[in-house]
Amino acid sequence: MENKAAQISVHAWESDGILLEQYAYTSGFVEPLAKHSHEEYQFGLSFDCNGEYYYRGKYHSIPTGSLSVIHSGEVHAPSDRTHLTAPAHFEMMHINPTWLQTVAAEMAEKTVSLPFFSAAFLTDSMLNQLFLTLQTAAKQRNSKLEYDVALWDFLSCLISRYGSNSPSVRYLKSSRTDVMLACDYLQAHYTSDISLDTLAAIAGLSRFHFCRVFRKEVGVSSSVYQTQLRIAQAKKLLAQGYSITEVATTTGFYDQSHFGWHFKRQVGVSPGAYVSKTAIFS
Repeated sequence: MENKAAQISVHAWESDGILLEQYAYTSGFVEPLAKHSHEEYQFGLSFDCNGEYYYRGKYHSIPTGSLSVIHSGEVHAPSDRTHLTAPAHFEMMHINPTWLQTVAAEMAEKTVSLPFFSAAFLTDSMLNQLFLTLQTAAKQRNSKLEYDVALWDFLSCLISRYGSNSPSVRYLKSSRTDVMLACDYLQAHYTSDISLDTLAAIAGLSRFHFCRVFRKEVGVSSSVYQTQLRIAQAKKLLAQGYSITEVATTTGFYDQSHFGWHFKRQVGVSPGAYVSKTAIFS
């Protein structure tokens, strides 16, 4: 029907000053929102619909696949259009300024001002992927370390590439001994819900520098390393005849679904298919 209102579904995840949202609109009429401001920075990524924002005194067209940027405290409003001709899907992030200032301070290794972003939107495939990785980590709730690393990866990339007052970062020195301490801890506690704070403290590094050094020395992030340890043990348990549900719980995964998702990414087949293939050769 011509006057049918768009149906809107929203899924949200909130933790420690960070709100992540996933929106899905059907085609139809929508109610425009009034101009407003808030303390949080706001970032948004549209998958299939060009966006538009009133921001800094004028309207900005946001191309599909670009990350929109609303600075802390600035007046803005979404498009004043009242009709969507096709479905629209996008993801949002609202984050307390303290997070960005903390990341920038660890990058600079001193107190710094809030990062400032002059652009209304950013077109950067790598940044988009980091943003989506963060969204996925929040939805899955599988690992605090996975979420922590995803958050710091996204924010440090955002600030270093697009902050007009981006801090300079010192040359990265080798810290293999420090990284091995963190690796040893992960090997001994891979089933635990370890935080980035814990690993960085063990290595004696800031969270920002720990992420950089670990990836340089090991070749993957600390969260991927933890997942690899879990999957390696899971394969052994599956081969020994333990059920998929038992293995998921025993190796530290949130549930069987998340275990299956990570297992297939690491091994190439689902846990069920792996068990079948193992049985053939036994």
